[in-house]
Amino acid sequence: MKRFGIIAALGLMLMGFCGKVSAQFLPDVPDLKGKMIYGGDFGFGMSGNHLNLSIAPQVGYRIFNPWEVGVRGIYHLQCYFDRVYGNEYAHYFGLAPYTNFQVYKGLFLHVEDEVMYGFARWNHETVGGNWYNSVFVGGGYRQYSYNGSYAYFLLLYNLSWGGIQSNSWDTPYTSPIEFRVGYCF
Repeated sequence: MKRFGIIAALGLMLMGFCGKVSAQFLPDVPDLKGKMIYGGDFGFGMSGNHLNLSIAPQVGYRIFNPWEVGVRGIYHLQCYFDRVYGNEYAHYFGLAPYTNFQVYKGLFLHVEDEVMYGFARWNHETVGGNWYNSVFVGGGYRQYSYNGSYAYFLLLYNLSWGGIQSNSWDTPYTSPIEFRVGYCF
């Protein structure tokens, strides 16, 4: 009986040692909730008889600590108010899958492929609609706060921008450079 007790004790110690060794080699199972990112940006501007409004919520997933992928929803409204010739409105909406990679303490690189549909209205009549595809590349900075939340500042260049645009209906962007500020949690 004594021999059985010693063998059982050695077996339990060996099983405990093997459990610790295997636990050191297996990676931790990531918490899905802790890897999800929600946020986006909101823009509003008014100048004389022009109005710009932009809403872009985003959902992302952090694959590894420095690498994030996700998608942005986009709604952009441009208005031009004119009492003589009538009001003009341009509505743009779409999706933009993105990825970014943190290179050093809050600094990150960003790539995004934006697909939008836009249509214009002039004096309450729809003028027409077009599809737009823009590819953005750039970088930014994240300022972290509590619980992993952060504000981001992003400077992007539109690779699909075709040069000097004659009017605002040719493209939703009047410049190849775009600056965004947003918040994620």
